[in-house]
Amino acid sequence: MKKMNVNKRNLKYGGFAVVLTALIIVAVILLNAAVTALGSAFSWYIDLTGSSVYSVSDEFYDHVDELMDVNSDNDPENDLYLNIVLLMEKDAFRDYNAYTYYVYHTINQITANCEYINLEYINSIQNPELVQDRYMKISGDTPAITDVIVEIAEKGEDGEFVSRSDLGFKKHAINSFYMADSESNSIIGYNAETKFLSAIAQLAGKVGEETSPTVYYLQGHSEPTLDEADDWKKLFEDAGYIVKETNLLSEDFPEKITKGSLVFINCPKTDLSASTSSGVSEIKKLRAFAATSYGNVIVTLDSSSTAASLPTLDALMSEWGVGIGGGITDDEHSVSGSGAVRVLADYSLTKTSIAKSIINKATGTNENRAPTLFTNPRAILVYDNSKIVSPTNSAAACEVLLAPYSSAKVSGTTPANAQVALASITRIIANVSEPEDTTHYVMCIGSSDFVDPELDKTNYNKMLVYQALYVMWSGAMTFDDITYKKFDDNALTVTTEQTNAWTIACVAVIPAAFIIAGTVVWVRRRHS
Repeated sequence: MKKMNVNKRNLKYGGFAVVLTALIIVAVILLNAAVTALGSAFSWYIDLTGSSVYSVSDEFYDHVDELMDVNSDNDPENDLYLNIVLLMEKDAFRDYNAYTYYVYHTINQITANCEYINLEYINSIQNPELVQDRYMKISGDTPAITDVIVEIAEKGEDGEFVSRSDLGFKKHAINSFYMADSESNSIIGYNAETKFLSAIAQLAGKVGEETSPTVYYLQGHSEPTLDEADDWKKLFEDAGYIVKETNLLSEDFPEKITKGSLVFINCPKTDLSASTSSGVSEIKKLRAFAATSYGNVIVTLDSSSTAASLPTLDALMSEWGVGIGGGITDDEHSVSGSGAVRVLADYSLTKTSIAKSIINKATGTNENRAPTLFTNPRAILVYDNSKIVSPTNSAAACEVLLAPYSSAKVSGTTPANAQVALASITRIIANVSEPEDTTHYVMCIGSSDFVDPELDKTNYNKMLVYQALYVMWSGAMTFDDITYKKFDDNALTVTTEQTNAWTIACVAVIPAAFIIAGTVVWVRRRHS
């Protein structure tokens, strides 16, 4: 039997090469797994998105420092601590869906960079009693598993953050951190920074009874109750206002009105009183609130609101340069939904300074921004500035905030000196020598459900109101220097021809090339 010759030198060095290669591959795999695990735990990544969706802005941290204002008195007992609470294990929250994934990364950065804000998570399935005790006594509703809660906490002796939800908390649904396209309902932007700042501002006491302006929600004219207008109530509270129901037939405004306060007249069904048998005049009180106390006013109307049914309100509005017009329809620029006609606003027709600034800050300036919608809108008539009643040493202007398209039709007769608007903004500076102390605004909206989530799925309507509130009250928690982050459109479009070409290349050409190369090498070695 022929003995097989084994080259020990080749075996020695060849075996060493194989072992070394195997060790390097194993080391690379382990290193990759370790870095991946650490990166996931500590949010190590490079944000390559165009609008820095994965990053928290420096402006956000500047606002947090200002709002928390911790250690300003060098007394640790007065420091404020907050918990951001997830209602499932944090890894489960991160991986739950795409919505929670982005919010998780933002929370991780906030809690890593703010020593006074802590991340806590509760398994709400295993601990329903804990969730009920903490978050259902005040709000009265059951939190969803994907809700994010910001609550007041206190720091224990062991350094742990202890929940003090009894002192206050804010609960946000996961979709409230995003902005969506109104037609496709697809998510187009991320607005988490503003949402967290709003919650922090309120819990930090920056918007308490003494420092906050008040929204006086008018009652007594068959308006929706405050509970029925919950969407508006939440919006005002998120902006930092205190909201109170007020019936001017039996109540007066307080002697001192906090700067930025406003009266909200929300779709009255019966007219306001010019005077009653007892001498009470709501109009007098409202006129004094705006013209003497320099308070702001927001009026909303619906399809049932007419100048004939609300003549006293219409006359008061004319003192602010606006009036009640007819119903608006637009066959070319409307969408149907839930049995209602939804009319689009034409941003290009908003041309004056104040109104254009509000719209651009709320919706951006790009051509693809989502539209603002109105359900069965009532026209707001915008007259020339000469109709505005104001003192001698004053400056006043009424502007179209949102306009219908030129194809829109308005029922009834529109005065020759009036522009048709879906929403308007009036600024009155009662004394130009003291503009900071005497400037007030009136905003009119021709829609009863302007901020209804079923209508305003994009959040653009809400952002518009937020920006108007920011103008009315410079302390409004709208954080003007922070805008929502638009998601990049990185979709790849591939034609059928390109698909076929790549299929042939991957399935046939590349494997054939390797087979041919391998065959050539094998033949040459065999005959060498």
